[in-house]
Amino acid sequence: MVKIIRSYDFSASDFFDYIQNSLTTEIKKARNNNREVKIADGTRYVLKGKDEHIFTKVKINKFERNKVYSATFTSLGETITVTYLVTNQDKGCKITLTEQVESYDPSTHNKLVNFFYDFMYHRSAQEELNKLALGVEKYKEKR
Repeated sequence: MVKIIRSYDFSASDFFDYIQNSLTTEIKKARNNNREVKIADGTRYVLKGKDEHIFTKVKINKFERNKVYSATFTSLGETITVTYLVTNQDKGCKITLTEQVESYDPSTHNKLVNFFYDFMYHRSAQEELNKLALGVEKYKEKR
């Protein structure tokens, strides 16, 4: 499991405005319609890959504005649950990102392989959190 905690200059509300906008766009595209989208616990949709052959199943586990967003992604035999816990601070907010790779069983691998696997997922999670924060900043500027 990967766990990263970072503080940012934007608020929890800014973060969830961005997440809600992104999810709404993504769900409309997945459903191939422009109907209103209500983001809630249990919402499911399927994303097509760029090649139109690889699919990612998405299930929103928890969506509580300004507090938590959790979703499970399943693709190519891999299942990952990503959770963002967000708390406002005096200036900005603190985001705790956890990623659980449910399809990986460390007991079937040696220590070196587990170390490498953890390192790669930790690095990937850091990159995704950085991209997300940049996306929030750009979204704030557009409004």
